[in-house]
Amino acid sequence: MGRYNWEIAILKCIKSLGGEAELQRIYERIANFVELQEEHLRETYGRPAYHHQVRSHIKNLCESGELIQKDRGVYALTERGLQRANTPEAEVV
Repeated sequence: MGRYNWEIAILKCIKSLGGEAELQRIYERIANFVELQEEHLRETYGRPAYHHQVRSHIKNLCESGELIQKDRGVYALTERGLQRANTPEAEVV
């Protein structure tokens, strides 16, 4: 799964949680927005690999101005992030 799909999945996940979410809630709900494969569920450094994937993409989304960090482990959509999550081409595969 490419960067684009992970980012869209994260944005849609946070949107579904009211536009702001704790990292743990994102982990719990991301499978509703992206199909987790065996490689994503494999444990790395004591956590499922997809946890590392999610954190990496959240960092990118913060840097691109689509998310902001509200508190430690709490992220919120910006207007830009909400617009991207709502675009028709933002369908998650």
